[in-house]
Amino acid sequence: MKGKEICIEVDEKLYDEIQKVRGMGYSLVEIIEAGVEAIKHSIPQKLVDYRPCGEVTPFRFRWPDGSYEDYERALCFEVYGNIYYIAYGFREAFRAMRRRVVVIKTSRKGTPQYAIAEFAGTDDWINTKLVAALLKKHDDSYVRIDEAQSISEYKPLGGCIEEHAKVIKNGKKGYAALVVKEDDYEKILYYAIKRLEMKRRKEEMQLLQTPFT
Repeated sequence: MKGKEICIEVDEKLYDEIQKVRGMGYSLVEIIEAGVEAIKHSIPQKLVDYRPCGEVTPFRFRWPDGSYEDYERALCFEVYGNIYYIAYGFREAFRAMRRRVVVIKTSRKGTPQYAIAEFAGTDDWINTKLVAALLKKHDDSYVRIDEAQSISEYKPLGGCIEEHAKVIKNGKKGYAALVVKEDDYEKILYYAIKRLEMKRRKEEMQLLQTPFT
């Protein structure tokens, strides 16, 4: 492989530090390579790679039972080749009118198909814009607060998991919720996609357990 030359100017202090490390037997190339790797590992990795692809205002979604729900707007995102909407509105939940955020996956034809995650505004939403979603297990049962970190899909969200009843007065006591800003698209989409993966695995297991007739 043909080598390339890099010329850089450093201050006296950094020069002395480099010389000390070289005195320990490391080459300048090794020092640079180590520095590059350290920087790469220090950069936070994205939970999910997404790309905004538009906005629909207003937005209407048809639920499986045939009823419709209207939202003030929905933001469109492309994630790994699939299209998702994050819809924003208001609805009564936990004995109060609250902010409502729903993640909706589209069909292959691009039409809104089904909701995969739902968030409700916290008691202090008006000031914080925080919304909360009750976490669920692979079998669709709710996750207790002491179980949350044992579920691998939720470990990257650890710093945003709180007891549901602490952020919503009439919420579920002892149960875990993802609590994020309503415009934290990365975490909202990550959670929704993990829920979708869980649901699909559950369906696959049910098919495997279904006896042939």
